[in-house]
Amino acid sequence: MSDELIIQQLKDKEAQLINELNKVRLALKAFIDENITFGTTSFQKDFMNDLIPKTYSANLTYSSKILFIMNSTNKPMLVDEIASEIHAFEPGLNINTLHKNVSYNLSMLAKYSKIKKHPFNRKIKYSL
Repeated sequence: MSDELIIQQLKDKEAQLINELNKVRLALKAFIDENITFGTTSFQKDFMNDLIPKTYSANLTYSSKILFIMNSTNKPMLVDEIASEIHAFEPGLNINTLHKNVSYNLSMLAKYSKIKKHPFNRKIKYSL
């Protein structure tokens, strides 16, 4: 390949990339002009509010029980704290099994971005 051919191909690629950049800038400007906010939208907040049960019931899934506890305390909590809160509502549950179930469900909720993880000493606290 000659130097002139390489230079021409690079200039063509540059023109193509500039064209793509301009398209992205136009789309971004359109979104900003429409006052669309980035980050948490009201739709996401409404969706989370629909997931959180209003009252505690033994028939709820562990994820729902966890979300209820976290919403009612409104502070970051350790696995042990959440398990003890659920145990207070349902004293008949085995605390060791409960701890494992809470731990697993917390990790799944965090994995799917329903809750947030906060490092705390050598443990993790979770919050909505």
